[in-house]
Amino acid sequence: MKRLKFFAPFLLIIMVLFAGCSNASNTTAAAAKAVTATTAALTAVVSPTSTIAVDPEFTDRDLDATYDDSTAVKITLDGSNIQVTGDGATASNGVLTITKEGTYVVTGNLTDGQIVVAAADTDKVQIVLNGVTINCADNAPIYVKSADKVFVTLNKDTVNTLTDSAVYVQTDENTVDAVIFSKTDLTINGGGTLNITTNYNHGIVSKDDLVITGGTYNITSANDALNGKNSVKIKDGTITITSSAGKGITSKNADDTTKGYVYICGGTITVKNSTEGIEGTAIVVEGGNIDLTSSDDGFNGASASAAETDTGGKGGGGAMENDANVYLSISAGTIHVNASGDGLDSNGNIYISGGTINVSGPTNGGNGALDYNGTADISGGTVVIAGSTGMAQSFSESSTQASLLYNLTSTCAAGTEIKLTDASGKTVVSFTPDKTYQSVVISSPELVQGSTYTLTCGSQTVEIPLTAMVTSNGQTGMGGPGQGGGGPSQGGNPGGQGGTKPQQ
Repeated sequence: MKRLKFFAPFLLIIMVLFAGCSNASNTTAAAAKAVTATTAALTAVVSPTSTIAVDPEFTDRDLDATYDDSTAVKITLDGSNIQVTGDGATASNGVLTITKEGTYVVTGNLTDGQIVVAAADTDKVQIVLNGVTINCADNAPIYVKSADKVFVTLNKDTVNTLTDSAVYVQTDENTVDAVIFSKTDLTINGGGTLNITTNYNHGIVSKDDLVITGGTYNITSANDALNGKNSVKIKDGTITITSSAGKGITSKNADDTTKGYVYICGGTITVKNSTEGIEGTAIVVEGGNIDLTSSDDGFNGASASAAETDTGGKGGGGAMENDANVYLSISAGTIHVNASGDGLDSNGNIYISGGTINVSGPTNGGNGALDYNGTADISGGTVVIAGSTGMAQSFSESSTQASLLYNLTSTCAAGTEIKLTDASGKTVVSFTPDKTYQSVVISSPELVQGSTYTLTCGSQTVEIPLTAMVTSNGQTGMGGPGQGGGGPSQGGNPGGQGGTKPQQ
């Protein structure tokens, strides 16, 4: 460890020198890519029972969208023809095949064709999309069959478009099912735009890690928009997703219990339509602006074995066991969820330690705006959650930041402001939900146990003394849904759980 401490400042000096000379030569830029970032650490709470190994690091090459144009192979697409200038790639019948490590700059339009990477498993390949339009009539426009790692760089100020058809013809042992399909690690970076329209299945799939560190993305997908088997990691970029019958962002791995997570630490992510907005065995958010609209769950923490299982909506039937490997953790960011199913949902635990989170949850009683099978601990951040009363849950009593659950006596129409004020009349939190609601969960660093607050929702106003770290009204145990009215009282069971959830 002493040698590491000595080496770290020396490495930092080298990195600064490289950065300061980045314009001096292409050789220097290439050398800088060899440096790997190794100092990142998670700020979000990690579940002590989960085996998922969330890696918050991004290599310098993940972040670096530059390339040496003088040594790059040049590819020109022209209708059905492909011209290759340089070594490492060949073209035949509208298919460009890359077989060697290197940088490949692609320009032009391909009416029916494909880029295939079939390199050695030690090779790193960079594909620079420099104003490209590719349509493939029977397979993925970009298919990474083999390599160590592939970088797709969206050249600055360029617009690149990839489309497919409704039918894929498989050409080997792999089941290709996305416009960009990779069997290996895939990083997408740069300052350009990528438009993806799928007619067959998914938008972008990696059977390893899928990393996004920059660019503008407009993805309209028939199924999942972003799917990484081992992980999906997003550091930056503007991502807009419309998924007609799939998930916005998802990571699941049925073969390895240490993998299958979504990690977000920046960027602007808008999921306009989806079943689940963001789904993973572990979901960790440490930054970014996230806006999710879903026909089912907004955030959904679930293992691969429970990929299509919802923790709510069991028709009042049997509750599910706590999945110790699953958790949702949020430490920063601005988050808005509009979910017809559960808003914040985990088959295991939920941890909130920071950020601003607003949830417009379900209107039906079979789902909950906050839904978990383990515990839901809050230690920071500002949270306002609105939804139905049927499966309403509060935060757990193990939380270190005060919160309240209040079930109103009648529903409030969409667009009715929720406002909580303190004894002096100061607004502590306010939020205007997108849909009808009757149950409200609020937590803020400004809430103080022992103080009294006024909750106003349209014409309904109630004074709520925070009698405990978790304060709620009505029935919140296993006996049934919470009931409004009757005045505020302390939550009924440890963990503050409601609906048909089991006590953990």
